[in-house]
Amino acid sequence: MFEISPPSELPDSFDKNMYMDILRENPPLTRYVSRGDMRDDIDVPDPHKYADRAVFRAVRFTMKDGTPRFQPILGAAGTGKTHLYWVLKEQENYFAAGKFLAVYVPSPPSPVRIPLHLHACLVDEAGEQIFEDTVDMLIQKFGGLKGVTHEIYDYTYALERLIIDYPGISSDVVKVLLRYRLDPATRDLARRWLLGDALGEWEIDRLGVRTILEEDDVTMATLKLLTEGSEVPIVLFVDEMEGPYNTYGEDGERHFLEVIKRLYNESKNVVIIASCLLDVWDRIYKIADGPMRSRMEPPVELSLFTRDDIAIFLKETMGRYWTQQNVDAPPDELFPFDESLIDAAFTESKGVPREAIKYLIPRLDSILFDKPIVEAEPQLDYVIKLTSTVITNSIVEALAIAGASLDVEVKLQIFDEPSKKQNSSVVQLTKNGVIRQIGIDVPNVKDWDRSGGVAAFYAGKRLKTAIDDGTVQTSIIVIPESTKGAKFDALASELGTKLLTLRMNTDTGVSFVQDTSSGVLPHGFAESFRGLVDSLFE
Repeated sequence: MFEISPPSELPDSFDKNMYMDILRENPPLTRYVSRGDMRDDIDVPDPHKYADRAVFRAVRFTMKDGTPRFQPILGAAGTGKTHLYWVLKEQENYFAAGKFLAVYVPSPPSPVRIPLHLHACLVDEAGEQIFEDTVDMLIQKFGGLKGVTHEIYDYTYALERLIIDYPGISSDVVKVLLRYRLDPATRDLARRWLLGDALGEWEIDRLGVRTILEEDDVTMATLKLLTEGSEVPIVLFVDEMEGPYNTYGEDGERHFLEVIKRLYNESKNVVIIASCLLDVWDRIYKIADGPMRSRMEPPVELSLFTRDDIAIFLKETMGRYWTQQNVDAPPDELFPFDESLIDAAFTESKGVPREAIKYLIPRLDSILFDKPIVEAEPQLDYVIKLTSTVITNSIVEALAIAGASLDVEVKLQIFDEPSKKQNSSVVQLTKNGVIRQIGIDVPNVKDWDRSGGVAAFYAGKRLKTAIDDGTVQTSIIVIPESTKGAKFDALASELGTKLLTLRMNTDTGVSFVQDTSSGVLPHGFAESFRGLVDSLFE
């Protein structure tokens, strides 16, 4: 067993026992995985200095001309790609050239409704201030003053002066934004529409619009206005851009890249930072078409940790830890670690930051609790955001798990054109040369602990259309647990056994995603999936 001893060359006045008791009560260094929803407190800047330069250069140029930039960041697993987001986040109010807003975008696991995925991430991070900024931008377009309320301009007055410049789908977005500021009677409804919340049919009528924030074209029009209206550049940090490729191959990644290209072409004031595994990048680059490649800045690679970087990380970690414990730091900055442990961590990790920290955690436990070394347990390295994209992917994974035991091949059908209106996702199942299709629809829901409203009914209607025209033989809809309504109930009754309704709340939804990501059929849903797949080939 690897022998570890706390450093012994400490002054006699140092109360080692007291410090060890503090460490045992609340050990430091418990997390070795960086996540987009948990801030990283410690940063070792040298390994990402070239990435910093490239990213901040892109941000600086976009600040000057409003033109979008696309900057790929490459690195092996565990080299700090996700951590780079927190580096950017730390600088968003202190960047010398001006402020920006960094937005974390988890890898879209499926090529379905990617614009909605981007919108959810942007609004979650920016909050309602981005709505206020965009309304100001619109009002200033016809000579109005920033910050005016309904007491100065009424909704109709403003709309008449703007509607000619925003025809088609964009007109609905403009109407809702103006109501958000200038129509107190519908402000709350407008807010919910902009957040992507579920609305009832009568609520949509009150807003005077024909669409809801769900279809790709509507969502792209909304993103275009919000990024243009933001007073600071929007930096979208797309983590693991290879996600669709890993799950759905070249077609999935190509669809994702087309959405990114469309965002680049149609938006202003946005910088897209896309992290990618180094060994996958060449394949991703080859999938991109010529125009997409021409929009990419030269990729920048993250460096590995040196031995000194590991030492700096430990010293910074322990210094912060003692400050949080409200005690003076020990004379030895590394305590309770030592130089030999740094050497071992560097050798074992080969300079990969995640592996170095992962190596150190169980050794610290051995020092503190005098127990055998047990390697650190796996930690989740991804953020679960319950968008329709994420849940649709989990449904496909659940079907694949169920199908595997029945010798059924499961494959998501991917449309060539991302701007094409895709009514519902279609999954193809194949067994012994026999092919069946299942339609999947997940309404755009902001809060899974509330009713799905009219969005659930519209999702059901899309599935009914797919069944009626013969595109699919059966269907699955996922709706919030508390969804109710006579229209949806009547539709579900009409479809009968051709519609499998899965009801989830936030907790069960997160558990569902976690289980399917681990290759497990979620408890409570397993028989539904197996029975559905089996029945298609009876």
